[in-house]
Amino acid sequence: MADTTTGTIQSIRATVQSIELKLRQGELPEEGLDDLKRAIDDARLRLWAAISAAASSEPGTVLLGFRLRRAIEICRGVSADLDAGTLGEHQRELLELREAARAMTDRLTASIRGST
Repeated sequence: MADTTTGTIQSIRATVQSIELKLRQGELPEEGLDDLKRAIDDARLRLWAAISAAASSEPGTVLLGFRLRRAIEICRGVSADLDAGTLGEHQRELLELREAARAMTDRLTASIRGST
């Protein structure tokens, strides 16, 4: 297990160093940097949640809290994108998201009221 973990850490470190070098050399387009930052932030948050869960007496509760906080962040991000006009009628997925959000709202309301 330790060998696998060490190999994974070395691989991640090498990837980050490669990205850093490409950034310094101007080989990465700036338009992709926001996506890269979000991906790294997401990986960091997931790792932190896993470490926190492993150290907890109730790891499932810790991971569920993490998932809920991520869901809140995603919802707020989509709302901000809608307000900024970066999402609109050209996004086919908005219809599906609307239906999922309606179903989620109904389930959340029922859960908060204590009915399942």
